[in-house]
Formats: sequence, C-alpha cells, structure tokens
Amino acid sequence: MGLGLGVAQAEPGYLREPSISGQTVLFNAEQSVWSVPLAGGQAQRLTTVPQGANAIDPHPVISPDGTQIAFAANFDGPTEIYVMPRSGGTPRRLTFENVARLKIIGWDAHAGILYAAPAATGPYYTQTVTAIDPKTSAKHVFPLSGVNDAALSPDGRWLYAVRFGLATTGDHMRAYRGGALSQLWRFDLQNGKEAERIGTHDANLIRPMPWRDRLIVISDENGRYNLWSLATDGTDAKQLTHFTDYSVLEASISGDHIVMRKGADLFDFNLASGETTPIKVDLTSDNLPRSPYWLEKPTRFLTASAISPKGETAAFTMRGHVVVAGASPRRVVVLATPDNVRLRLAQITPDGKSVIAFSDVNGDSALWRFAADGSGKGEAISQPSPTEPVILSLSPDGKYAAHTDLLGRLWLTDLSTKADKLVDNATQDGTNVFDSLSWSSDGHVLAFVRTRGANLRRQIALYVPATGQTNWVTDGRYESYTPSFSPDGKWLWFLSDRTFSLSNGSPWGDRNIGPAFPKRTGIYALALQAGERFPFQPATELDPADKKPDADKKDDKKKDGDKKKALPAIEWAGLATRLYQAPVPAGDYSGLGVSDEYLFTIDSSGSGDGPGDLKSIHIDNNEHKIETYAAKISDFDITPDGKTLLTLSRKGKNAPDLLLTPAGEKQPKELAGKKIELDHLRLRIDPGQEWSDEFVDAWRLHRDHYYDRDLHGVDWEAVRAHFAPLVDRLGDRADLDDLLGQMVAEIGAMHSQLHAPTTVDQPASSLIAGLGAHLTHEDNGFRIDHIYQGDRDLPDQQSPLAAPGVDARDGDLIVAVNGQPTAGQPDLGSLLADQSGKQVLLTLSRAGKEHKVIVTPVPYMKERDLRARDWEVGRADVVDRASHGSIGYLHLQSMVGDDMEAFAREFYANIDKDGLIVDVRGNTGGNIDSWVLTQLMRRPWMFWGRYGNAPSVDMQQSFQGRLIVLSDEMTYSDGETFSQGIKSLHIAPLLGERTAGAGVWLSDGDRLIDNGNARTAENPYFDLNGHWLVENKGVSPDIEVENMPVATFNGQDQQLDAAIAWLRKDMADHPRPVLKPEAFPVQQPAAPR
Repeated sequence: MGLGLGVAQAEPGYLREPSISGQTVLFNAEQSVWSVPLAGGQAQRLTTVPQGANAIDPHPVISPDGTQIAFAANFDGPTEIYVMPRSGGTPRRLTFENVARLKIIGWDAHAGILYAAPAATGPYYTQTVTAIDPKTSAKHVFPLSGVNDAALSPDGRWLYAVRFGLATTGDHMRAYRGGALSQLWRFDLQNGKEAERIGTHDANLIRPMPWRDRLIVISDENGRYNLWSLATDGTDAKQLTHFTDYSVLEASISGDHIVMRKGADLFDFNLASGETTPIKVDLTSDNLPRSPYWLEKPTRFLTASAISPKGETAAFTMRGHVVVAGASPRRVVVLATPDNVRLRLAQITPDGKSVIAFSDVNGDSALWRFAADGSGKGEAISQPSPTEPVILSLSPDGKYAAHTDLLGRLWLTDLSTKADKLVDNATQDGTNVFDSLSWSSDGHVLAFVRTRGANLRRQIALYVPATGQTNWVTDGRYESYTPSFSPDGKWLWFLSDRTFSLSNGSPWGDRNIGPAFPKRTGIYALALQAGERFPFQPATELDPADKKPDADKKDDKKKDGDKKKALPAIEWAGLATRLYQAPVPAGDYSGLGVSDEYLFTIDSSGSGDGPGDLKSIHIDNNEHKIETYAAKISDFDITPDGKTLLTLSRKGKNAPDLLLTPAGEKQPKELAGKKIELDHLRLRIDPGQEWSDEFVDAWRLHRDHYYDRDLHGVDWEAVRAHFAPLVDRLGDRADLDDLLGQMVAEIGAMHSQLHAPTTVDQPASSLIAGLGAHLTHEDNGFRIDHIYQGDRDLPDQQSPLAAPGVDARDGDLIVAVNGQPTAGQPDLGSLLADQSGKQVLLTLSRAGKEHKVIVTPVPYMKERDLRARDWEVGRADVVDRASHGSIGYLHLQSMVGDDMEAFAREFYANIDKDGLIVDVRGNTGGNIDSWVLTQLMRRPWMFWGRYGNAPSVDMQQSFQGRLIVLSDEMTYSDGETFSQGIKSLHIAPLLGERTAGAGVWLSDGDRLIDNGNARTAENPYFDLNGHWLVENKGVSPDIEVENMPVATFNGQDQQLDAAIAWLRKDMADHPRPVLKPEAFPVQQPAAPR
C-alpha cells in the first residue's frame, strides 16, 4: 500500500539493457521499457510494472525497422516474451516456454527474436538459443548446447555464440580467469558442421555484434570490460575503448553505432569515427518504486527477539527497525529512527524503560540507547566499531552490555560510563566464533561459549566483571554450549554432546556408510558452590533429617515473595569437578532455559531442519517428568527470574506466532492475553533510503567478511566513494543488485552472487505447473515426445505421466485438459497454471482412439529436477549398454543433503561393478565432499570366506573396481573441492575440462535489511604446501576432453564416451583378482607312541 503518488520529474535515472535500431534506443529503467532518441533527450515510458508485482528485468529489444519492441515479463507466471508496437498498444504474448528463466538476446531482421532459455534436456545450467518469428511464432532452436548469447552475421550464414561465463554462474568478478570463462564460438549454419571456438582463450568474450567484415565483442582482456574488434574468425583483436572507471556491461549495435552501458549511463560509440558520446536522457517518472509504502506483516523479516527481564514485553528486530510489544492489547511501539539506519540485536533494559541496540547511524555499528516508549531520538553509548556485531546480551542488573563481533572479540560496555573493555579474543585460539552469552540472574557473572583449542570444540567460560577474572569450566574433550544459570545462582546448566550410542550396531548391513550416533545431546549442570545437593538426586537414608522435602522448599520460596537476596558466591576451587547429568534421555536439543522448577529445551528429534517441540523437564528428585510445553517452536527466550517464556513458532516464510506465557509445565490452553499481536503491524518503508543503507551495509559486510583482510590490495574506501553517487539514481530494487554487483566485482572473488528478496508471498513462478515431459505443439494438441524418466524403483519420483496407473506413452497426443480442447492453444501452460499438486484430467489420443487419465502436475522446480534426472538416467543407460553392464554411473547435481542421499542410493547400487564413473559436471556445490571422498577411499583388504557363501569384503561394501571422475567448466564450489580431493588424494583420474574456480567457501550470512543476500567469499583453503587452491583457477583435469556444442546438442557426450573407453582399457589392464582362498590345512593324525 503506497503512502501517496509520486510527482513526475526529469532525472537521469539508472539506465540498463540498451537496444538500438537506427536513431531509436530502448532501455530498462525501473524494470520498465523506455525509448529515447540516439541523440538523447526526453525519454518515453513504453511499459509499466503492475503495482505489487514481483517484476523482472525486461531485457528489451527493438525490431530492425524500429516499429516493434519485445520484452520479457512474468504477467502470467512464467517468464515469457511479449511484443507490442513501439507507438504503444497492448502487449501480446509470443513465447510459451513455461520457464522461470528466459533472456531476450536480440532481434534479427531475418531470423526474428533471439532468446536464451533452459535446454529441453541436460543439467540445470544448460541453455540453448532459439529464434522465433514474431508474426507466425515459428521457432528454430540453434543446435548448440550451453549457449547463453548469440548473434547472426548479416548474410545469415554464421552464428556467433557465447558459451559459459559469469552470466551462467551469476558471479560478479573483475578479471575472472577460471574454467568457466566466456567462450566465443562460430557456427556455419550452411554446412552444420561442428562449431569452432574463436578469439582469445585467456579472457572473457561476450556480446558478439557483427559489423561489416568485423566482429565487435566486449572483452576483459586488459582486466576491465571494453569494446574490442575482431576479424570474423576471431583473429586480429583490436581494442576500441579504454575505459578505466566502469566496465562496459551491455551493448547493442545498429549500423555504425553501438549503444553501450557503463555504470548507470548510456553511451553512443561510433564505429566509423571511434568517438564515444554520452546519451543524455531525461527520465520523467513518478519514481513509484522509490515511493514510501507500508510493509505488511514485517515479522516475516524478523532477525532477533529478546524478552524483557520483567517478562511484560519483548523487543523484536525486523527489517532494520525495532518493535517493542507485549501481549495484546498493550500498545505496540516502533522506535523512531532515520529511514537509512539499520538497527540490530535489540534488547530491553531491566527497568523496562530503555532499549539497547546496535545502530549504524554514523556509518559503523555502535551501541545506542532508545526510550522503550518510542520517545526521543536515542543516544550513542559506545564507540563505533569497524566490524559487525554478532551477539548482544544485557546484564540483569542493568550495568553492562556484552557483545561479540565478527573478528572474534568479546566486549563489555559499561552502560553508565560508556567505557568498552575487551574481555576475550578468540583469534588467539585460531577461531572467531562465539556461540552464546548468558548472565547470572544478578548480573555478576557472564557465561560465554566459543570454540577453543586445536580441536575447536565449544567450551564454556565464566567471566566476572568485578574482578576481570575468566575461568574455563569445561574442556575440549566434548562440545559444551548454551549455558544457563539457575535463578538462585547455585547451578550452571548447559547442553553437551557426550552421549554416543551407536544406532547401527555394526559395520554390517546395506548402505551402512559408517557408525551413526544420533541424539548425542544431554543436559548437564555444574554446582557453583561445594556441598550443593543435585536437585534430581533421589532422597536417601543418609540425607540430613532436617532436610526439607522439595515441596516445602517451594513453599518457602513463595513465602519469600519478591524479597531480593544476594546470590551465593561462586566457589571456583574444584568447580569443573562438580559435574552432574540430568536424568533425561539424550536427544537433539537446542536452547536451554531454567526456572526454579523446570528446565526448558527444544527437542528437534524427527523434525529435521524444521521447528521442534519445546520440552519442560520438572526439576525434582522423584519422577522428573518431561512434557511438551509447546509444539513446533522455532526459538524461545526466558526471563532471568525464570518466570516467563517468549516463544516463537514459525510457519514457513509466514510471520511467526509470538507468545508470552508462564514458565510452567505446559503452555496454558487459554492464550487470551498471552499473544503478542503483530499480524496487523505495518512498518513505513522508504525504499530509496533503505537502498542507500543496504549499499553501505553490503560494502561493510564485504569489508568485514571477505577472506583477505587486505581485500587483494583494493582501496575499498575509494571503491565505495566511486560507486556511491549512483545510489541516488536507483530506480528499483533490481538496480541496487546491479550496482552492488559492479562494486563487489572490484575485489575479485567467486561466490559473489546477489540474491534479491522475494517481494511477494507467492512469486510468479509458483503458478507454473508441468507434466514432466517434453512436448511439441501440433494443430490438434500437444504431442508427448518424451516422458522424463526417473528412478524406476522409486515411484514417488516419477514424472506425473509415468506415475503408477497413468496410461500415457511417448507419442500420445494431449487433446484436452480438464475438458478444455488443446487444439488452437499456443501452450499448455495456461491450462495448467496453478494446478501443481491438484488432480488434472487429460484426454489422450493414441492411434486414433481417445482415453482419459488423471495426473497430478508438479511445480516448476520439480519439473526442472525431473528434467535433470532424466538426463542422468540417460547417461546411466548409455554406460550400461556400452559396457555390457560392467560399469556403473552416478551423477551428483550438487553437494548438499539430498545429494548425499542420492550418493547412498546410486553408489551402493553399483559397488559390484568392475568400473564406476562419478560425474560432478554442472555440480553447483554444497559441503559434503569429505563424506563422498571417504567412501571412495575405502578399499578392500581382506575377504570373509564362510563355507557355502561367496566371499564378502572387509571394508564392508567398499568399491573394488576401477574409478574415474568427470568434471567440467560448470563444476562449481564444493564440486570443485571434491574434484581437487580426487586429484590430491590420488583416488582416480579426473576427466573433462577445467572447473569454474569458486574456491572460497562462505556462510551465506550476509543478509541485508530486506533479507536480500550479498554473498561474500569467506573461507579459502590451501594444500599441505601452503598453496591456495581452486579460486579463480579451477581444477584442471588429468585427461582433457571437451564436449563440443553441436555434438552435445545432438545427444553425444564425448566426455562420457572417453570415460567409458578409459575405464574399459583400465579394467582390462587391471582385472579384478579372482577371489580363491588357499586350501585349509589338513590336520595330521598324531604319531603312535
């Protein structure tokens, strides 16, 4: 909901994606299409973005005669091409690709509109270029695989195409030289022979533009993208422009003019004269995307929450704002701060009158105090820190604020004197990770947790501000974390992973990858004074006669009322030895809260990554009942006195339920007056101010998170100053990502993608539904060319058309969907829109006879997965046929949990083979490389030879055959770490092409205010000799084999063929030994005496 209408005014704007025809230039601003004369002047808006839409960049192109325009939009869900007259009119949908990712490339006078879209088959990244006639909609797919940009020669004979490049990986990096370099290829459309790679192999070549007898490209051969001229065979390279301020990012050609974009401006480069002229554009716009609006349900952006010490209210940090709220109908307070300020980690002071939070109002983060009732402007209470804060905790006595930062330091701020003190520096132990902070109820002792020692296990320390003393109370033998003091100051409770109960019993059994120890976490306690009786300890006959029962002690506590008593002093001598374990089963616990009567922890057993159940554990010496206080809780907080709980229950991406309830055995059934009602909360968002803050925040996050503290020698302050003037020109959120991409490219690192926030609850792609098949349009309907094949033994992973009971075959014609005839329909997408997961009636025609089937279409991402799985099944079939069943095959799409599950299925299904191909081509990364490498390194060394049984191997189910691994230009991140491990550990030869070169890992914690992500490379790795690995180089194969674009498009896989040939020879040279044990010894009879 907007706050008001903008006033149209002429501004320079943030101009992108130019396209030229004659004297007319199209461009993208505010994700709308505009037109301006080549000479500059007043721009005309040609398209608008519907209010509230999750818009995309239009990539506009203009027809060669200048009368028509084409642009991409997702009006109906999928990203498709629309055409309309340049003079105005209703856009007409031209394509029906039914995909979420499509990019318009250009408009050729003869071939029509060129665009790149996902290929009909192949790994995720595989694209092809298609030409479509804007009048007849006739399509021609150019037969080159892996192409994302292309242009035709004026005579129509040659197609100049670009393969791979950062446009495919999504990275932003200057002077990139990894294996996924943008390659320039030339294909002869007349003879159809294999394409040839042209131009330099040592730089990125993008955006081919034929001109006369030359080929103009954008190249970064000298480190920054500029215009270059090549002979049509790729030789005779000449640099045309020599920009050093900004890279040439996009370009379009018409006649002797190239319109290009650098920074946020358009320029006219005259090829005949060699002159560059800025195109001055007057953009008269209401700037609606910059207009302030009210954000509905901002708790979807919740990043921190903290209960007040009195339990009456809680502070919530969301979308850079701080909200103070209690149970309804209490007033909700939004702290007043400037729109370009981000607040972090807010907490309420013990008296309830103030909120302490980090603010970046002066550039870097500093602690600020605000009035909890929303009055006033706040005041700084610490010096700005040039690094990001991570954890904040206020002492219950109101004297101190403790916080950790990204550099691994623990600070204590005296809230009265505003003095900062360094308490601990984790970098002295080779780490920078703190886990949690927790205070005693009187605020006299701070417990903190961080990794420590060579094994980097989490340990607990106690710090006393009055003396400056730090005592480590657990050691590095086991992980110990989440400490919580009992309100009476007698116990320090904590979680620790000390239970190792083997769940799989022995190494025998199918797919037994290794010993598994689930549910490791127990609840432990340290007695802070000697002689304390553990509250769970059963009564015995040796207990003192005057020892009161627990029930009487509870009555005494009630009689004491609110009388404040000094907590007993900690007796440090022998503290670590006074260790007890609560009599509760070990589990998957997280978080720990303590009251006088209960322990509270979240049990995530069986919930995976989702919310768990908040358990209450009665502290007594009798039955110590364990109850579910509340189900499906994501997080909780407890007051220092242990009387009130704040619980958060998330439901996917929706706003969480927030409750303030008594800390008892179970959450009350009647929740009236307990719920914090924020469903109707709205926050005023000023997008322009927010983008300004996010620009600085992304700059700061890269400064703080980047793996090289010197940022490769780049003057990062100067980079910020260079790009900062463009911030005020941003026209929409996509412009911000573009600007951040330009900025972060200057420090040169992979893993530098920018993930924009989802601005609507349901993205447009959620409307896309598919049938799991490749279809072609015919006059009478849609022909099923090929039903995607999944794992034949897993019915739930089949295509909808291959599901059990569905009588559909390749070659069938779909003539109706839900009774609606398909004849005359340009695409099934409109008939299947929003039908994923729902029953759909298909009428199929086979050999002139019709029959009906019920199918359940799948969402777009599932359809994509089915297409990729079909490619994998096809590879496996090729290997099986070529080797007569002696060689197995498995492909890992990425390196995350799902892929480890796939590995467990496929690897162990092939352990009896003589050879195995492990394929990580196109692998998008993750973190499971060590798991997979470990399994491949296991080798047999002996065999069990029980009578009547075939020999069985030890190590159990280890692979005994020969092995080869495939990787290629699009093997990325952990796929590359795995590939490097294959080489470094000499497990198998690596065959294919040099990998992408994304060798610095990251945590993905670089979230901006709106939950967008400016990824920062954080964790590089090196070998035993100290050499940095992979980054901006990639992993070179032992056997180099290139998959050529035309052959690959036509179904060939030269790398796979080479792997099969190599394995067959290697298997012949190293046959598996025949397992035949020697004869048992014969016992000789004893000699007669």
